[in-house]
Parts: sequence; C-alpha cells; structure tokens
Amino acid sequence: MPEMPEVEQVKKTLAPHVTGKKIQAIDVKLDRLIKYPSPEKFIKGLLGKTILDVRRRGKYLVLKTDVKQEIIIHLRMTGALIAQSSTLPAPEYAKIKFELSDGVTMWFTDIRTFGTLYLITDGDFFIEGYETLGPEPLSTGFTAEYLQLLASKSHKAIKTFILDQRIIAGLGNIYADESLALAGISPLRLANSLSYREIINLFEAINEVIAQGIRNRGTTFRDYKDGEGHKGNNQNYLLVYGRGGKPCKKCGNVLLSTKVGGRGTVYCGNCQK
Repeated sequence: MPEMPEVEQVKKTLAPHVTGKKIQAIDVKLDRLIKYPSPEKFIKGLLGKTILDVRRRGKYLVLKTDVKQEIIIHLRMTGALIAQSSTLPAPEYAKIKFELSDGVTMWFTDIRTFGTLYLITDGDFFIEGYETLGPEPLSTGFTAEYLQLLASKSHKAIKTFILDQRIIAGLGNIYADESLALAGISPLRLANSLSYREIINLFEAINEVIAQGIRNRGTTFRDYKDGEGHKGNNQNYLLVYGRGGKPCKKCGNVLLSTKVGGRGTVYCGNCQK
C-alpha cells in the first residue's frame, strides 16, 4: 500500500500536469470505486470544474476543485493516479478517465480495485479514517513529547501503536519496520515500556525514514508508480522490510520474520531490543 512518501511523490509529480486544467469529461469503468456520492453525481459535480490544487493528507490525495469542493482519493493497495498526454493509449488497469483541458488525461488505475474516491462538497460527507488522522512525520504537530504522552498510555505492541493512523498519519508497514530497525527497538515491545530516550530515538527514526523515502521517490516492490508512471527507488535502501531471512545490514545476524497485529514484520533479534 502506498504510504506517505509514495503519496507525496504522486502529489509532486501529478500537480504540474493537472493544476489549472479543466475537467471536460469523466468515464467511470468501475462504479464501486466511487464511494460518495453516486457515480452519476460524482461526474455531474466535477464537469467543467478546474483542478485548483493537488494536496496530500496522510495517505490520501486531495484534489481541490472549488472553494468548498475536493476529490479525496485513497490509493489503497494498488491504486495509481497518472497524468499523460491524451494522445497516448490508456495505461494498464485503467478504471477512471478524467479528460482535462490542454490535451491532458488523468487516469485512476487499480489492479486489485480497492481504491476509493470521494467528491466532498462543503463537508457533506464524513470519511471514516480521514477526519481522525493524527499529525504527520516531519510536521510541527509531530514531536517526541506528543509520542511519549500517547505511548505511555498504550499497552499495544509498539509497531501496532505507530501504525495507528489516529496517532501518526501516513506511516504504514514498510516505514514502521524501517523506523523500528533504525531506532534499535523490537516491534514486539509494548509501547508503554519504552524509555523517553527510546521514544526520542524512535521519533527521530520515523522522521528520517520518511524523509529518505521521499528523497528516493517512494518504495516500489511491485505496483507503485508516481503521477508520471515512474517507479520509486527506496527499495534499494531498506534495512529490514522484505528482507526476512537475509543478514542484518548492521550485525550480520539473520533477520527474523513474524506477525505483529496481523501485519508481516521483519526485525533483527540482536540489534532491536
């Protein structure tokens, strides 16, 4: 699933192609991707509107189309939003076509079709999970003190704790494993067992791995592509994620694989205490 660095890269690469473009036609090939309102009202509400801005909140893309109107998109597991010349053929797994002005087409593609799109006008619909997002890494609202306060009250495994989008928006499985590896903390530790020094280490690690992911244009193992259809490069720099059974890059011990909160997890039993 695309996480904060991947969605940020989509935003950065998509925005120059679609900002200021008018939506001239929309073709929805799979109605159930439109979660609100109905596909018919979704199309009617957007025709003739101009994409004023492309933003991101957590793992969500937000396309502003009026003073009080936004398209909110969650890519889920395999969704992608790609802009290209209208003269080019549709990309693979194309599900929604937005014909824009100046010869640009924006495509929503999705292999497993778990993506979701909403057209929100003047706050007329509550998106579960969106309105309750916590602060993001690299933001002023995300501090070690904030993390310590919430962690001290939690009896969850620290990995499960940091994956909660109400606590940290945008952090997913890849960057959770990487953050804990960089901080030297076992994903199995209870959140409230961490010392303040460990919380500071984790806070700094989360910011570092997210910044690295953004610098490297996201992580691509199979399906992720940015707004121009390009893959990321961060997979070449990962410490533990996807490397179960391979040697730890720090100590050489074999990396362990387990599940934490139902999520596949890789860690070093020697380096992560």
